[in-house]
Amino acid sequence: MRAFEFVAARDSQHAVALLAQHAPSVRVIAGGTDLLADLKFSSHVPGVVVDISRADDLRVLAITEEGLSIGTLVTHTEIMASPIIREMFPALVDAAHTIGAVQTRNLGTLGGNLVTAVPSMDSGPTLVALDARVTVAGPAGRRQMPLTEFFVAPRKTILKPDELLVDIIIPKENLGKPTHFLKFGLRK
Repeated sequence: MRAFEFVAARDSQHAVALLAQHAPSVRVIAGGTDLLADLKFSSHVPGVVVDISRADDLRVLAITEEGLSIGTLVTHTEIMASPIIREMFPALVDAAHTIGAVQTRNLGTLGGNLVTAVPSMDSGPTLVALDARVTVAGPAGRRQMPLTEFFVAPRKTILKPDELLVDIIIPKENLGKPTHFLKFGLRK
C-alpha cells in the first residue's frame, strides 16, 4: 500500500474544510472497519485520509424537533444499548446485532455502514422502511434528502469527495412505528 497523509478533524466543520482542501484524493475514516480493508486491497490509495473519530458533534443520539437524530459516528453497539432506540425501534437494534463480530460493532459506525453502500448492509433496509433522511455537509452548506436518494448504485452514494454524511434522521411521525428485522442468509 502506498503512503498517505493522515489528518484529524476537530468537528464536522473542520472535517468538511479538510475534505475540500484535499479533494479529490481524500477519504474519511471513523471506525475504520471498511476503509482499512478497502485500502489493503485497492490499487487506488488516497493522498489524504481525514479522521473524524474525535468529532463529538457527529455522536448525537437524541429526539429533536425533526425526529430521532442519529449522528454518523454512533456505533452499532451504541445503537444496541440506546434506551430510546430499544424502545422505539427494536428492528434497528436487531439489525445492528447482526453486523460483524463484537469488535466490528464496537468500532463500526452507522454512518460508515451507510457510506460504504454495500448491498448486504443490515442497517439500510430498516432505515429506508422508517423513511429516514440523511444530512450531508459540504463547502456549500448542508442539505437533507431521503436515504433512498443517498444511494446511487452498489458501493456508490451521492457524496462528493468534499462532502460528509453528518446524521440520519427518522422523522417524528415515524417515532415508534412498528418495524421488524429479519435477515436471510446461508451463514450465521
